[in-house]
Amino acid sequence: MFPELFHVGHLTVYSYGVLLGLGTLLAIVWPVRLAAQEGISPQKVEGLGLVIVASAVVGSKLLTALDYPGFYSGDWSLLWREILNRGGVFYGGLLLALATSALYFWLNHLPGWKIADCVAPGLALAQGIARVGCFLAGCCWGIPTQLPFGVTFSSEQAHSITGVPLGVKLHPTQLYEAAFVLLAIPFLLRLLKHKSFDGEVVLTYILYYAVVRFFLEFLRGDPRGYYLNDLLSTSQLISLLIIPIAGLLLIKLRKQSDIASQHDRLTPRMVRAKARARAL
Repeated sequence: MFPELFHVGHLTVYSYGVLLGLGTLLAIVWPVRLAAQEGISPQKVEGLGLVIVASAVVGSKLLTALDYPGFYSGDWSLLWREILNRGGVFYGGLLLALATSALYFWLNHLPGWKIADCVAPGLALAQGIARVGCFLAGCCWGIPTQLPFGVTFSSEQAHSITGVPLGVKLHPTQLYEAAFVLLAIPFLLRLLKHKSFDGEVVLTYILYYAVVRFFLEFLRGDPRGYYLNDLLSTSQLISLLIIPIAGLLLIKLRKQSDIASQHDRLTPRMVRAKARARAL
């Protein structure tokens, strides 16, 4: 565990911040290139990237403030210091980023689903890199385990910042999630090339992540908000909402695509039939 990478004078460079910044940069640059291959203006996608980053940061902090008990220790005068010093809940950032992206698409008259498909692989890459940063910082730790791949944290500094237990073998839930999202990237890229309709890639990834996150939450050991007599966490409740919504959208878009394909196939036949009718 390496919460600090190095010092430059009085400036401390943290591993989580560096990896989060790297992931954010790649999440903007890569979708721009993928969108350009689809004939979409790179400038428009770059603007979208900035919107997503800004809204994701705000959304993740807001949900963190609501989800983690005692996050601000009851002293809201320390709000900005806590926002700058701590990470955030991914789902908060995702939900706000989706809302602001939809508004951006509408205001700029852009093909939203097509661009969102281009964003999905970059989103997975940024997520995976950021979770490695979580592991190095010591946040988002797992419950105790005796499995051979359990991890024992020992950094006093990480403990003081995140509260991670020291000297106890824990599930490396940060690395579990990083592995799941990074392994999805080759599949997303293949799906992007062979998709049946716009929106299929991003909705498939959102659905996949919701399922993964729901089950990983059972292995998380850090303090978070719980509901239904402490049975489910906030992220699990959000996953249970996202799974049917993403599934229904996939079905709806597929049906719309099938109807459009049938119409395209029937139209030439109808034209020829009308021509023959006029000839008679």
